[in-house]
Amino acid sequence: MSRATADSRPPTRTATMASSTAPSSHPNAPVPAAQRSEPRATFVYRALDVDGLESSGSLAAGSAEEVARKLRAEGRTVLSIGRDEAIATTAAPARRGARARRSDLALLCRHLGTMADAGVPLSEALEAAAREGARPEFRPFVTQVAVDVETGMPLSQAFARRGREVPAIVVALTRAAESTGQLGPMLLRASDHLQRSERLSRQLRAASAYPLFMLGAGSAVVLGLLLFVLPRFARIYAERGAELPVPTKILLGIGTGVRENALVLSISAAVLAAAIFAFSRSDAWQRTIDRLRFNAPVLGRISRLAFVAVASRTLATLLASGIHLLDAIAICRGLSRSPRAEAFWNTVDARLRDGGSLVDALRAETLLPSTMVSMVAAGERTGRLPEVLARGADFAEEDLETALKQATSLLEPVMILVFGSILGAVAIALLLPLFSVSKVVAG
Repeated sequence: MSRATADSRPPTRTATMASSTAPSSHPNAPVPAAQRSEPRATFVYRALDVDGLESSGSLAAGSAEEVARKLRAEGRTVLSIGRDEAIATTAAPARRGARARRSDLALLCRHLGTMADAGVPLSEALEAAAREGARPEFRPFVTQVAVDVETGMPLSQAFARRGREVPAIVVALTRAAESTGQLGPMLLRASDHLQRSERLSRQLRAASAYPLFMLGAGSAVVLGLLLFVLPRFARIYAERGAELPVPTKILLGIGTGVRENALVLSISAAVLAAAIFAFSRSDAWQRTIDRLRFNAPVLGRISRLAFVAVASRTLATLLASGIHLLDAIAICRGLSRSPRAEAFWNTVDARLRDGGSLVDALRAETLLPSTMVSMVAAGERTGRLPEVLARGADFAEEDLETALKQATSLLEPVMILVFGSILGAVAIALLLPLFSVSKVVAG
């Protein structure tokens, strides 16, 4: 057995079990409130046991000095102690860029988890996934991970090196799996989390696709009528000597102005789009969008339900995997791209570090509904916080699906009414001159 895998020996397992029974992460054991409020984090260590063999693992503590004291109390010689770099690296705000599909990562985690449960070495499982278990576009990613693992790098570190492509929660779950020796179940849990997140994202994209399609199609039809159809009718009416009514003249003027100034309008639109894009990257724009998202009548409820579903599911998955509360909050904060959500996690983190409980921190915020806060309070009292959070995520996802259906059913007649009115106005402007033409022919 290599030193890199020495954490499966009994001394390391003992330390790991001490880590996994932390108050806020173990699903079954209730713990004193004083321990729950203690600001703890996950540390990785290397030490020599009483036989002189090197071992490594992870331990939850308030500081590196506390980890050293615990290891020395077990008769071990400390070699090194540091914060869990997998969490520290991936807890930074997510950067925009090319990302692997969550569906691809979910399938890869499920493949590796199943193979690990069957006793297949990790390197062989990665080689099999690179050959035939992944889409051709995703195979280079799997191949690079396989090369890193074959050189002796832990899978969590290989994932952490690709921070833009692998979510922080996958890295954290893989790190926890390597510490506890339960790689198969943890990877299957990561796969399930990614699949749920992808399903939620598909629901949100599908709900926003319809109004965007209606807006684009309606604008294209109106523009085509103004630029191509209405001028032809205008020439016919002019040949007949008909007097054009005011609505028709207005629409003709708009169409003529657009055609004659197409270049200027195109440049202006490009400059405006560039300015909006540049401003959209500023904090002021993000805060404005967040206020609209979370406070609008219909969109606000959908945004809040989506946040509750994602936050509860992520936190439940991390805590159930043995990751401690402060580290789980750091990962949740790093996964969010919303300033409002980031401020929420900052407030919760600050309250916990000041000695408060999780439910006290949640009550100081307004982003979660009171029912969810009550469920968290019950979960903290009984030591079943991960289970309660998972149940709350289920309820939030069901409510979100219902809210999306209601919003779509409400938006459809509104969109039809708006674009029907616009097209009707254009049609009336086309038909009004017919009365003048009929008078000219009759005369």
